[in-house]
Formats: sequence, C-alpha cells, structure tokens
Amino acid sequence: MPRIVTSAVLDAPAQEVWELLRDFSAIGSWHPFLPEAKIEGGDPADRVGAVRVFPAAGGHRERLVALDDAERSTRYAFEDTAGLPVRGYVSGLRVTPASDTMSLVEWTADFDCDATDEPQVISQVRDGIFLPGLTALKERYA
Repeated sequence: MPRIVTSAVLDAPAQEVWELLRDFSAIGSWHPFLPEAKIEGGDPADRVGAVRVFPAAGGHRERLVALDDAERSTRYAFEDTAGLPVRGYVSGLRVTPASDTMSLVEWTADFDCDATDEPQVISQVRDGIFLPGLTALKERYA
C-alpha cells in the first residue's frame, strides 16, 4: 500500500495554523488549486462524519474520519476516486510545534492502487495537491 508523506515548516505557532486546518470546509480558502468546499447537510465542519463536497470539481466528496484537537490532526477519506485510479484513499493533516513561534505541518495519504498506476498517483497527489498546498501555507504565514 503506497504512502505519501510531505511536510513544511511554517513561521507561525502550531495553534494558529491548527485553527485554519481543523476547519474541514476551509481547504479552498488556502489551497491555490482546490475550489471552495461545502459541508453536506449543514453539519458542523469539525464533526467527525461530516462530508465536504467540491461542487466546482464535479461534486467530489470527502468524509472527515478523525479530528483530534489535542494532537492537532485530521484524517479524511475519499467517498469517490476523484478521477484517480485509487482504492481506500485516506489522507491526513497534522500540525506540531517546531518552536514557540513555528510549526511543522505534515500531510499524508495512504491508498491502494494497481502497481502500474502508483508512480502517476503519487506524482498527482504529492506534486499536484500536497506540495502546492504546503507552499501556499508557507506563504500565508511568511
């Protein structure tokens, strides 16, 4: 099962970064390539089980499967494949203090796919989603 791990150090305290990242619906407000997301059914954006939908991305759906304020971490699962040849895609964000004024953000993904698709999927997720998102966060808190 492939695993992607990316990270970035931000010039902001972990709690400040966590306040942004814990909002499951806010990803379109800070990620340069992801459209606005809406929480289905009016559920709170921090309730485990909430589903975010990307109307401008064909209605792609992701379910919040874990949110831990003490650990400053979230996990979410694809409800559909988002056009990727994957199965069982689960991703997560975690914020940890790097110092009193800096934080480390780690973005991970675990999934299954055919071996022939693995390099393409890793590149699409890491280079097309994770790295641009982390770069945007670094710029936001620069």
